[in-house]
Parts: sequence; structure tokens; C-alpha cells
Amino acid sequence: MISFTQAFAKQRHRVGDEGKLRRRQTSAILFLGLLISAGIVFAQDLSLIATNLEVADPEAKIGDIVSQTKEGLFRSNIPYDENIIGVVGETPIMVFGKLTTTTLPIVSSGGTLTKVSNINGEIKKGDFITSFSKPGVGQKVTQSGFAVGRAMEDFNQEEGLIFVFVQPQRISLPSGRVVEEILAGLKMPETIPEILRYLFALLVGGGSFIVGFFSFIKALREGVTAIGRNPLAKESIRMAMILNLIGILILTMAGLGLALFVILYK
Repeated sequence: MISFTQAFAKQRHRVGDEGKLRRRQTSAILFLGLLISAGIVFAQDLSLIATNLEVADPEAKIGDIVSQTKEGLFRSNIPYDENIIGVVGETPIMVFGKLTTTTLPIVSSGGTLTKVSNINGEIKKGDFITSFSKPGVGQKVTQSGFAVGRAMEDFNQEEGLIFVFVQPQRISLPSGRVVEEILAGLKMPETIPEILRYLFALLVGGGSFIVGFFSFIKALREGVTAIGRNPLAKESIRMAMILNLIGILILTMAGLGLALFVILYK
């Protein structure tokens, strides 16, 4: 027969095992919940990491694109601004830096809500986003230059917030879109002088190269023909050909140099 003490001990041992099992199940559920929550966060591309930075612009708000200026951090208001550092984030999970009354969480890498406009065309998922003349608001990239990141969803309204994967960088569009870049740039009055300058440089440089190339071919052909007709004057004809080719080369290089000067001069 089992004594009362032994039965009580067995019952207590059974209860203890059940308690351990429940605790393990609870821990497993909590761990699974954390994994699911983390997956949801990453799936929604929320801004995970930001840095509290001093912002001099008192009007800067969530979603604004910000740039570094001589006076401090301000909302970007220059198209394709090379000084873009990020976007004012919304409730980032991890924030570095001290929080003060003049700091804002700036996301420099990762997904976050960003103010955009369709002023430069409908935004499609995957399009690069950059700044433009309206402070803090982004637009679709249509020419090579500096971008704040890539759109993670479509957008075709006058202005609003969309998720953008922030990663400030300089981008170069494919050469096949040169005409599209020029046409898009002509829509922005502030870029017209620069576009005209590039077109002039293209005409000067391209024209100099084409004229020089065909002049070289013509001089070479005429020189060979002349030598065939008058072999005795071979040396003088050859010297004239060399001088002619040197002159063509100098004129071609001068044209290309002028085109380069037009491009680099500011």
C-alpha cells in the first residue's frame, strides 16, 4: 500500500512537471510571437533605426526630406540636392542620440513614410525619389543626379505620404533615356539654363569630332591619290598630309576642349 506521504509527493511531482511544461509552452509562444512581430515589422518596412539630430528648420515634420546646409538641417528645397541626409522618421523602433526639444529622428537608411508629389510624373514602385523646390517634399527622378531613396508603392496624387526605402545616393539613368531626361528637365524652369548649356556642349563637341573625322578621311584619301599620280613628289605630299592631319587634330581637340569647358564651367 502507498502511504499518504508518498501519494502526496507523487502528486506534487506531477504538478511540478506540469508547471514546467506550461512555462516552456508559454516561453515558446512568446518567442513565436516576437518572431511574427519582427516579421510584420520588416514586411511593412517600418523605419527601424534613426538618429536624433539637431534640426534648425522649425517647420520640419514627419516625412520631410532634410538636407545639410550652412545654417544646419533644413527641409530640402533644391531639386536633386546633393546634401540630402535622410527623412524625418515616424516612430522608429530604435533611435540613437539624445532627444531634445530641437532634435528629430532622422532615418538615413531603411523604410519610412516620406512626403512626395506627382509634379514630375506618376510614381511607380521602384522609382527613385529626390527633392524638388517645395521644402521637404520629394518627386520622381527623371534624370541622373542625387536621390533620397526608392518608392515602395505607387502614387499619383498632388501630394501625400508613401513608404520610401531611404538610401541617399547618386544615380545615373541609362543613356537610352537622354531625350526623356531633357524633356523632363525642360518642365522645370530652374534647370533650363543647365540643359541648354549641355545641349550646346553636345553640339560643339559632337560637331568637332564629326568634322574632324571626315576631314581626316578626306585628307588621307586625297594624299594617297596624289602620291599615286605623282610618285616623285611623294615626300612633299606626305609632309603636306602630316601637317594637314595635325591641323585637323588641333581643331578637333579645340572643339572638344570648348565643349568640356562649357560643361564644367559654373
